[in-house]
Amino acid sequence: MTPDRYSQVPSIGSIRSLFTNLGKEWQARRELINYVDLGCSDCRGTRVFADFLEKQTGIPVKPVGIDASNICEAQCKRKNIGYIRLELGAEEIPLKDFQVVTLFETIEHIFGTDYLLKSIAKSISSDGVLLVTTLNVVCWKNRILVPLGIQPFNTEVSTEKLSYGYRFNRLKNRMSTWKPAGHIRPFTLYSLCDMLEDHGFTILKSYGLENWQAFKFLEHIAKNMCTGMLVVARPS
Repeated sequence: MTPDRYSQVPSIGSIRSLFTNLGKEWQARRELINYVDLGCSDCRGTRVFADFLEKQTGIPVKPVGIDASNICEAQCKRKNIGYIRLELGAEEIPLKDFQVVTLFETIEHIFGTDYLLKSIAKSISSDGVLLVTTLNVVCWKNRILVPLGIQPFNTEVSTEKLSYGYRFNRLKNRMSTWKPAGHIRPFTLYSLCDMLEDHGFTILKSYGLENWQAFKFLEHIAKNMCTGMLVVARPS
């Protein structure tokens, strides 16, 4: 199941503080915040994050969702969210002057990641902020599995089955109940930060996002071992 980053990210105290401070910066020159959610799906999360932005900054928010699916448009419009159908990483984002861009649990599905980040850099305003979340291929679980010769979690070798490469019947049977999600780009925290910097962004902050409650302590002591990660960046 895809983690609910749209609710998880706003729960981080320093993220709330970031947008409170950005709101003060933006209020001097803007009447509204342009927000685009890349990989928006049905826009339920987009609506949650747009409402968070409006509450935290005190500025009206104009949200737009972008996705490759045909079925998203009607759902987004019902939530009063603009929608653009686009193949991320293959087509240029036809937007300019966006203050907030979210890319939650999406970049790992994109073939043309360099093209995507270049396109974001063109669309985001000079005072804007980009938030990216993705899964961490060197998380604590995979550090256990890989030395045993087992396929790392959240990597896929097939479009039909997820269980290839998993040893031990219990683990293999569990993986066989799930379907591949299309993860084609495995990231570490360092590779994500390096890539963002190489495409014209400055890293403001990075976080570990742990999906397993018993291991939430890793968010505070070893963020590069968490199941997921969040990187917050601004144009350089």
